[in-house]
Amino acid sequence: MESTKKEVLIEKTLDYFLKYGTRNITMDDLAVQFGVSKKTLYSLFRNKEELLKESIALLWSNYLKEVNSILVSAKNPLIQLIETYSLAIEYVRAFDPIFLYTLKKYHQPVLAEYDCYKVHMRNNIILPLLEEAQEKGYIEQSINLDFFATINFDDLEEKLLAKDIFEKYANEEIMQYYIVLKLKGIVKIEFHTLF
Repeated sequence: MESTKKEVLIEKTLDYFLKYGTRNITMDDLAVQFGVSKKTLYSLFRNKEELLKESIALLWSNYLKEVNSILVSAKNPLIQLIETYSLAIEYVRAFDPIFLYTLKKYHQPVLAEYDCYKVHMRNNIILPLLEEAQEKGYIEQSINLDFFATINFDDLEEKLLAKDIFEKYANEEIMQYYIVLKLKGIVKIEFHTLF
């Protein structure tokens, strides 16, 4: 099925925003960059905020589709969790730190949408995987999973982008230190070989 002009523009704009942020990019700039008239651009999107909002929705939609393929696998919940975060790290690597900075500073309503997706991810994917691992006996019953997720996994992209981690380390090292070792801290020692 052929993508519509609107879908193509959202995809291109998402890539552009991820690389260059959003602050100094106008609708005029985008029209020139993508070879469309301003009239066409404004007929598809009321303003830059709407285009940015749809770009964020596409970013999360793409990520969640890939996560769903991980979740339907027959792997144990710890492996699914690790694969979900491995995928997240790949996605965040594509961000320039300026992207999140400009969202926070100049686009609060869009940032609120972005954060809603993060809450969905946490409450409907991450915590259920941790709970399943706890129910299966991989994680001690005494562990407060909500608190664990809060201090270890919430705002992972901000932690990675703020410290130039991607310039210094490969994805595998990032996974080891930011995800795997933290999980091993709550997983019973006899199950460390599962991941």
